[in-house]
Amino acid sequence: MERGGTALLLWLGLAGVAVARAETVEIFAAGSLRGVVGELAKEAAVSYNIDVKPTFGGSGSLRERIEKGESPDLFMSADIGSPRKLQMQGRTTVPAIPFARNRICIVSPRSAGITAANLVDRLLTRNARLKTSTPIVDPAGDYAWAIFDRIDTLRPGSGAILKEKAQVTMGITATPNTREQSPTAALFAAKQIDIAVTYCSASTALEKEAPELTSLVVPPKLDPHPLYGMAVLSNKPPAQRLALLLLSEKGQAIIASQGLVPLTESGPSRP
Repeated sequence: MERGGTALLLWLGLAGVAVARAETVEIFAAGSLRGVVGELAKEAAVSYNIDVKPTFGGSGSLRERIEKGESPDLFMSADIGSPRKLQMQGRTTVPAIPFARNRICIVSPRSAGITAANLVDRLLTRNARLKTSTPIVDPAGDYAWAIFDRIDTLRPGSGAILKEKAQVTMGITATPNTREQSPTAALFAAKQIDIAVTYCSASTALEKEAPELTSLVVPPKLDPHPLYGMAVLSNKPPAQRLALLLLSEKGQAIIASQGLVPLTESGPSRP
């Protein structure tokens, strides 16, 4: 009887170990989704016993890594185009899924006095040093280029001028003053840039780092309407649970808490 009881306890213990072993889901995600993925990972661990293994980078670069053979379970992109490309290549298990929006902000020193009314003039000022992400590699750069193209329709020839300005600053760097200082804040602190075109979800953190900076949401007539998309690349049930979690009310609340815009919300107001 004692021996049987010991065997039962041993079996229950082994079963407990099996239940406790988390299932791993590998995610490739845009750098602007660090906060979202972090909170998603916490929720997945508690609710589904899923261990999220993230890799962050530019969406275009991550898509290319997948095309060359790497195989994450989910790809969370800052655009919908990259997931759709993977879908067209037959790499996804379901069609590309939109899951969030973002907005584009113009960040500059408060002393510059940039407003919606004078934005185009200030961007085109001869000595204004303009910083964007790199197009194709990072959708933030593509969204900036789309804004320049819209400006070009208002002032023919200005689009090329703005793109040239941005290309001049793409390779510059500045040493952060602290470990917490972001590269963009470091560039402003070093007086190497005057204006940055970035996601509004990132601009709040920039203003906290450097209170002398302020952000302006891109006016509606210039808005490129950033739409984030997801590619489900695996049939693993945990990966599919994570995808559904992201689309659920809880997942959309996580998106809102990190400064992005849930799919259920719209409008030009700042997040």
